Amino acid sequence: MQIPELLGRLHPALLHFPVALLVLASALEGLRGFRDSDFLGRAVASLFGLGALAALLAVGSGWLLAAHEHIRSDQKAVLELHRWLAVGTAVWAIGAWACARAWREATTPGRIWTRRAVAALTCGLITASAHAGAVLVWGKDWFTFTS
Repeated sequence: MQIPELLGRLHPALLHFPVALLVLASALEGLRGFRDSDFLGRAVASLFGLGALAALLAVGSGWLLAAHEHIRSDQKAVLELHRWLAVGTAVWAIGAWACARAWREATTPGRIWTRRAVAALTCGLITASAHAGAVLVWGKDWFTFTS
């Protein structure tokens, strides 16, 4: 096994970090709407920064995994969706980190609501990307219940 293939196989382990970190950062940003503090502002910025870094690592390992694994023809469209959602999410997460850092102490309503909207969109993007990845692994009917 070559190093790129090994790094690709780490994708299932690495992918959980950006999901957890970015969702937690988004949730804490939402909590700031009820009880803001300097600690929460620093925590949100730190979590977005770590989440962005973890997302970049997960994206890299995911591309390596896809390059070294056989992808069935019926999965190619979902793979492309997952791939580009993940890249977009990682890039967006870098922007979310910059926004959280720059406007951590913002007092104007426009910047506060922009910061919250960025956090909410980050949460939505990571959720959509993770769901597309889960469809690759578990299939599109995973949540279908039949009796």
